[in-house]
Amino acid sequence: MEFGDDRNLYLRDTWRDANMICGVVPINPSSNGLWPSQKLPDPIANIEFWNYMFPHVEIIFLIVTVLWQFFHFFLKPLGMTRFTSHMITGILLSKTFLKENTPARNFFSSEDYKETLFGLVGACSYMMFWFLMGVKMDLGLIRSTGRKAIAIGLSSVLLSIMVCAFIFFFILKDLGTKKGEPIMDPFEIILIYLIQCLSSFPVIGNLLFELKLQNSELGRLAMSSAVISDFSTSILSSVLVFLKELNDERTRLGSVFIGDVIVGNRPMKRAGTVMFFVLFAIYIFRPLMFFIVKRTPSGRPVKKFYIYAIIMLVFGSAILADWCKQNIFIGPFILGLAVPHGPPLGSAVVQKFESVVFGTLLPFFVATSAEEIDTSILKSWIDLKSISIIVSISFVVKFALTTIPAFLYGMPINDCIALSLIMSFKGIFEFGGYGYGYQRGTIRPVTFTVLSLYILVNSAIIPPILRRIYDPSRMYAGYEKRNMLHMKPNSELRILSCIYRTDDIRPMINLLEATCPSRESPVATYVLHLMELVGQASPVLISHRLQTRKSENTFYNSENVVVSFEQFHKDYFGSVFVSTYTALSIPKMMHGDICMLALNNTTSLIILPFHQTWSADGSAIVSDSKMIRKLNKSVLDMSPCSVGIFAYRSNIGRRTIKETAINFSSYQVCMLFLGGKDDREALTLARRMARDSRINVTLVSLVTSEQKSKQIADWDRILDLELLRDAKSSVVAGGHIAFSEEVVNDASQTSELLKSIANEYELFIVGREKGRKSVFTEGLEEWSEFEELGIIGDLLTSQDLNCQASVLVIQQQQQMI
Repeated sequence: MEFGDDRNLYLRDTWRDANMICGVVPINPSSNGLWPSQKLPDPIANIEFWNYMFPHVEIIFLIVTVLWQFFHFFLKPLGMTRFTSHMITGILLSKTFLKENTPARNFFSSEDYKETLFGLVGACSYMMFWFLMGVKMDLGLIRSTGRKAIAIGLSSVLLSIMVCAFIFFFILKDLGTKKGEPIMDPFEIILIYLIQCLSSFPVIGNLLFELKLQNSELGRLAMSSAVISDFSTSILSSVLVFLKELNDERTRLGSVFIGDVIVGNRPMKRAGTVMFFVLFAIYIFRPLMFFIVKRTPSGRPVKKFYIYAIIMLVFGSAILADWCKQNIFIGPFILGLAVPHGPPLGSAVVQKFESVVFGTLLPFFVATSAEEIDTSILKSWIDLKSISIIVSISFVVKFALTTIPAFLYGMPINDCIALSLIMSFKGIFEFGGYGYGYQRGTIRPVTFTVLSLYILVNSAIIPPILRRIYDPSRMYAGYEKRNMLHMKPNSELRILSCIYRTDDIRPMINLLEATCPSRESPVATYVLHLMELVGQASPVLISHRLQTRKSENTFYNSENVVVSFEQFHKDYFGSVFVSTYTALSIPKMMHGDICMLALNNTTSLIILPFHQTWSADGSAIVSDSKMIRKLNKSVLDMSPCSVGIFAYRSNIGRRTIKETAINFSSYQVCMLFLGGKDDREALTLARRMARDSRINVTLVSLVTSEQKSKQIADWDRILDLELLRDAKSSVVAGGHIAFSEEVVNDASQTSELLKSIANEYELFIVGREKGRKSVFTEGLEEWSEFEELGIIGDLLTSQDLNCQASVLVIQQQQQMI
């Protein structure tokens, strides 16, 4: 061996010795206790207990949890979300307050095993967050996404990215330079505005869940738009990753033609694996989830074995996504989407893991990711100005390109602003993206610090503003026309029928039969059995259509409801679709279950039983529930569609629709038309009933002498006359509408008319017409007892009139303000 070789060998061994890490293998993760009974001979075993891996991490978990809960206790009343408290905790434990080489900094810094352990826990936290948000999401949002959500989703993200790219590389191309010398890398600028323009569904969904707006029309539109934007950007990023991998593979192989690379290379295998995983989630995993739902008896919890098996698949999907060079959360998020949301399976998964993920793991991830935030390095005004300009312009562009399409689709300006704020909200996804860019060296420490502070300010300001400008009483108000008047001819009529008591079952089925279901014009009825929550911690919503197995004790006395409406479905097979639910909730929240179900199923009419019930002869009140009355009034105020309140009189000798057919007679229905949008809605339903040959509908139109003698140029009256003209001229196959016009000049004549016809019919249909001034009812409102029935409906149900007929009061879908 030559002398030069000996010298090189010596230098190599010296370098190896100098860089050797000494330690104990395997590392003992647990300490010997807080107070060891005796000193051990091994000096390593006598170190402080907090220097061991598990005790150290447990102490950090405890500190982070206590701090964020402390901050959230004071910030929650101000309308701020939990993420803001997480960020404040992370900044408090960062380099900004814990300086380098101090005991506190050394305790929280990521060194040796801590870096690997903290990274693993953080990755698991982030992964589980995406999985749970996928579970919470309703896939029906994707299926029912309309052009409005698609336009807003694409405009707020893809169009924003293109506009920002044009601004920063053509108009403000000198941004981030000092005396002509660049101080910001172009990739850094791209990453900043790219993440600013994105709208992450989990972040927006979590914001809406915390603000309790996830079931509102605004929240559904925001989530649908976020799904569209996430879907489009995910496809775009996956294609870019694939093309980059393909280019790297070609470079590695030195191939000239792409055909030399396509067969057997890694990028194609990874792309094929991704496609196979998506197909597995859709055609194998999701059907298995529905199989688990069907195997779970109504009202019984899901077996723990199923939940643990799902979690194992979630971790496996994260590993597979990482191997395919995709973000680790893509796999868990896809599996989360495949899990049916709501009870029993989705609710069980969320209930089991939500507390630990959102209460402990996620704050830990934010705190460890924020440790590099250091405000002491913010010394360059040019850096601060450049980053602030990029962030501000990106926010303004995204806000404007969300507001404009929403406004063009006819949304109120307040809701447009609220939607733009929701789509511009920043959370853990954006913070994690900037943290990843900082670790890869794409963005500098000063940029990471400024962007982190911006995310903190953004998350602290937007939720309180949303609470200020968005009225929660309108959370279920729809932007689409969901009523019977604007339905297409012969389209499916969707009705949500509410059942409070078992006595409501037979009258409700009789009323549904009167809507004339047929194969040409079917009826879809969603039956909701509402029961008061007693002795149970959380509300429950059960779909009896999904859960086919019966438990030993059928769920909360809903068996009569389920069996009765299943028979109704069999009697009208092919003409009627029935889906039965049971909602167990506290009374003050029941209206939310009703409105949410109506919103999810896009119903045109909600039918609510009246809060009073009468004896068999109809002469005495048997029950009078103040709780049901308050519930009905809440639904009338917040409903996303038209509402009907059904006051049923079970008079002796009163017939059902079936009984009239057996006796070769007709079921007599009277529609009282005074004018107005509610009466027009009621007339639409009466015209549908008239299609049934078993039903005779009499339309009684009230007019004044002035209206009869001359035409009044009033838009509301014009609409009334147009609908009356159609009703008079229409001849329905198998039945007809008898038209009668009565001249009435004051309220006293109205009362006399009602008394004269009160017992000639078996059902009266009237409009509620709340707040509408009319000469027919002027003065009667002072004597009205139940405002939810309107003046005419209240008069027909009053004991003074001695009316023995049932009454259906209709309120058309309330217009957006």
